[in-house]
Amino acid sequence: MAGSCSIASATSLDFYPQYVPPLNTLIVASYRGSGHAVAEVANSAGVAALQNGADDRVRSIVRTMKIPAARTQADCENAALGTLDDGAGRAWAGTYRTWSDFLPGGAADLFPGDAVAVNVPSQGADFNAVVRRVSIDLVDPANDRGMYAIEFANDSASPLGLQDESSSTTIPLQDTPVRLFTTQVGSYYLTNLTDAQITQVTSTTVLVDAGMTRGSGLGVEVRAHDYGCGPANDRNLLGRFSTQTFSLPRLARTQNYFLRLYDNSTPPRYSRYSAALHVDYPL
Repeated sequence: MAGSCSIASATSLDFYPQYVPPLNTLIVASYRGSGHAVAEVANSAGVAALQNGADDRVRSIVRTMKIPAARTQADCENAALGTLDDGAGRAWAGTYRTWSDFLPGGAADLFPGDAVAVNVPSQGADFNAVVRRVSIDLVDPANDRGMYAIEFANDSASPLGLQDESSSTTIPLQDTPVRLFTTQVGSYYLTNLTDAQITQVTSTTVLVDAGMTRGSGLGVEVRAHDYGCGPANDRNLLGRFSTQTFSLPRLARTQNYFLRLYDNSTPPRYSRYSAALHVDYPL
């Protein structure tokens, strides 16, 4: 049995009088849809560099983040940027052994996490790396002298900023993510309609104010459920509007509306998240 309730700022779940559940009822509350955060990002420069005849030039990899947790789509996009950036360079890792008297740069000591600049012309190596492990063999304790073994690597060889899951898992998707190029991350999505509101309710219609004055080529798409945005899906579409205020049909006492801004690009760009409007009013 479905019901309507409100979540207060305190740790309580308050039901409207007409929807009070019976005693000992199992309650499951959900907010919009659910699913794993996902993103797809492509490096257009890397794709172009691989051009070779009929080869489509695309080299793909799917990774599941372990640390840090990717809680939002934006987190996934940033993780993809880091992965592509690390993959664009050459992977370097190695070990340097020296007496403590001759530590690089005249350092008094070295610790994991220190940055080092490596330049070995005989190996064609000239890169920056981070010390990963330091081992000290005290071969001359009387003179406080030891042999250091310094293990280092750059992020292309061993990333420090993120860690992937060791095995792949099947991830159910609510919506397929838009493939973004690296230059689009952070600027692709339109403004969320955070100021949208219902201004008038009748027994058959709802008047909505999108909360912003839209420029040329922008519109508002309204759906009955928070999924399926785009011109290819009209099954839960309630309308597309080019004005700031518009009327929507009302078919029941309680009803939800989900709004996203879109533009006239091909394909159109949308807001990243929907604005959710809820009506609970007598017919």
